[in-house]
Amino acid sequence: MKPATRSAPDIVIFDVDGVLVDASLSYPAVVARSLLWAWTRVLCRIPDSEGFSFRHFAVTKTHPAFNDDYDIAWAAINCAASGNNPSLAESLPSPVQWRTLLEDCTGMDVCGWVRRSFGETVLRKAVRQACEEMYFGCDEYESIGSVPVYTTRRKGFWEEERPLASFNWKEILVPVGIYTGRPVSELRLALKLIGWEDFPPGLMITPESGITKPSPEGLAVLCEKTGTANPLFLGDAESDRQALRAFGKGTFAAVGDFLSDEAVRYSCPADALRSAGIIHPPSGKGSLEIGSRQ
Repeated sequence: MKPATRSAPDIVIFDVDGVLVDASLSYPAVVARSLLWAWTRVLCRIPDSEGFSFRHFAVTKTHPAFNDDYDIAWAAINCAASGNNPSLAESLPSPVQWRTLLEDCTGMDVCGWVRRSFGETVLRKAVRQACEEMYFGCDEYESIGSVPVYTTRRKGFWEEERPLASFNWKEILVPVGIYTGRPVSELRLALKLIGWEDFPPGLMITPESGITKPSPEGLAVLCEKTGTANPLFLGDAESDRQALRAFGKGTFAAVGDFLSDEAVRYSCPADALRSAGIIHPPSGKGSLEIGSRQ
């Protein structure tokens, strides 16, 4: 953790994916599957490679503008489609080449960058719906009153997620908030997975609020609602880190491996909370920092 202030945290704010929930087998798979869907079903081209790999995904998460995983899919699809080559292997840049392309996205306008750089061969609205259907699966998608158009897969990729939070939010000794790029419908699945179904909706900042990372506004709103001023923000991506920096106070705790330049990274959120002294440590166990593994 790199504290911007010396005082102890008076609120904990969680990102969700990679922090409360291990989504490494869900959203990256949705991005990869949506690329293959677009390549074969929409563009009628040749799927002769594995497509968008986890390395591509990890590289993208180090860019502050790419908090929305479905926009990662849309960007990758239109990047590959822009060359009019039927071969996916020859059309999709390598992870290193993809990182170089991302450097040209200097602002936060992902949509503008994609359209300027690659055009929009496959529409954003269609990609986003396809991703959503793949994430939920037909069974869950229909249960929330939606009708799948692009997939017949009954099982959703959300079912591959695993909990990272081994504690209840009520065990934390300070107020708790959530600031996530997940829409409410997807957030509810994550909260159900970790047993936080009773988490207060008023302390969740989701895209429906009109606030998205890396804006610091989500942190500001949660602090204002709880009468706090010095957040501990647990995140796993550059958009999380930039949000805390823009907020100008508090502490960022990196969870997982995406932010490899962080001196201290935590393997799970409980370790970060114990390090900050705001949750009771389990008997006989200490905290584990990724940067100091034995």
